[in-house]
Formats: sequence, structure tokens, C-alpha cells
Amino acid sequence: MLLKFPKDQDGQQILKVGNTHYAMLKQRSMASKRTIFLNENVMIFVLSGYKLLHFDRHTVKVEAGSLLLMKRGFYVMSDFVEDGLNFESLLIYFSDEQLRRFLHKFNYTTPVKSNISDHLTLPLNPLLDAFREQYLSYFTQTPSTLAALLSVKLYEVFLLLLATPQQSSILAFMQQIVYAQPSDIAFVVKQHLFQPLTLPELAKLSGRSLASFKRDFQQQYQAAPKRWINEQRLAYAQTLLQTTPKQVAEIALECGFESTSHFIRIFKQTYGTTPNSERAKKAII
Repeated sequence: MLLKFPKDQDGQQILKVGNTHYAMLKQRSMASKRTIFLNENVMIFVLSGYKLLHFDRHTVKVEAGSLLLMKRGFYVMSDFVEDGLNFESLLIYFSDEQLRRFLHKFNYTTPVKSNISDHLTLPLNPLLDAFREQYLSYFTQTPSTLAALLSVKLYEVFLLLLATPQQSSILAFMQQIVYAQPSDIAFVVKQHLFQPLTLPELAKLSGRSLASFKRDFQQQYQAAPKRWINEQRLAYAQTLLQTTPKQVAEIALECGFESTSHFIRIFKQTYGTTPNSERAKKAII
């Protein structure tokens, strides 16, 4: 199952004003490995235990006392705990636009040359430690000016990060988020076709507004994105129904539909029969 962040999560403490998520204090008592989708960029202070970030050819370990910066996108991650302890981390979210405003306000717009990655791992220093401790207090004390305070705190931590010895890597990471060219539509769609992502989420991954994504998609595929994507997912689902013994709910998830009932409904609208009837028809033939 794909987990999306930021979102409300049972059992986790959330800093949220209106519909805007600012941060989450995450605790886990058991080790787990999950695929996640970050809808916003995030910085993660690991408070106890350690986190593993899995890539095709290597794994990055982020231990307590470290800070992990991650761009929005897909990741496979594990949280690990020692016996008798919990894994605990502080997640602070930040958007491309917030980062853009920061870079312009403090004149960090001159491009820097450095190796660029989708993530950075940094050691904490006393100033970042103090920032973390003060930020944690907002989970128990919620002043009426919380939204304004947290926006200011975001600029504070950006400035603290750019005062570390890793300044060039951090600034290159920030500038890549803000100034990256839009990704190729075909690459983004092909890579994420069977993930349960919405059109706004696909647009963000491609580095476009929703309106620009729809326009560029229409130009490339001569079809509206929602219709074209559903057609591809349903065609794959039909193949799985005819060639595998997988359950309908399992096929729905594999093809990018989080709701089985929604999958059944649009499958019937498209093919004139339910998924189970489609499978039975194939068995009779």
C-alpha cells in the first residue's frame, strides 16, 4: 500500500492550521518497510532509532542526531528501533513556492555548482539542535499565531542550514527544487502510471501547474489525461483478469485504483461487464 505525506495519520501528532500541514511528530514501535509518496518536500530530524532510505543499488542510513532533506517524490523507507525504544522523528514540510520566496528574499539566486541528489543527510550542530527542541514545543503549545510562527521558523531553519559547512550542497539542493526544468510528460506518466496518484500529484511530479500539465498532456497524447490514464489502467486490469488468478481488489490496487468499488464501476462503464463477469467469460471460452 502506498502511503502519502503530508496527511492526517491516526496515532501521530500533527501540526496543522486549516488544511495546511506544517509538521508531524512520528513515532513507531516496530520496524517496517514502506513505499511512500511525498507530495511536498520535507526535512526529517531523526530523534531516536534510525531510518533507511532504499534505492536500486544502495541504501542510505540516517541515524538519530541527523537531518534528512528530501524532495517530493517516491521513496522506499524503513524505520528501525532498538529493543525497548521507539523510532521517533520530526517531519517539517516545505513547498517549492516557500523555498522560492526564501531564496529570492535572501538573494540566494546565483547558481552554485555541486553534486545534486534527491536527498541530503546532514549532521546536527548545537544551533540546529536548539531549533529542533523549540519547534517540538509547538506540539504541546499552540498559540493563536501558530501559522505565522511556523512560517518564520521555516526561514530560520533554512538560514541555519546555509550556515553549516555543507552550505554549497544544501544551496544546490534548494536551487534544484526551485529552478529545475519541467520533467518530460511521457517519462512521468510511464514511470507512475500504475501508482494511485491524482492529476494534481502527477502535475507536481512533472514540475508543472495542473493547468500546464493538462495542456502539455493533451498536446502529446491527443487525449485528456484522466481519460487516457484510466484507459491504460483498465486495459492492464483486463489482461490481469484474463491471465492471472489474482483477486479483483488486488488487481485494482496493482493498476492504480485505491477504491475497489470505483474500479468495478468504471470497468463496467468501459467494457459493459463487471471484472468477475469478464473473468468468467474468459474461463468459458
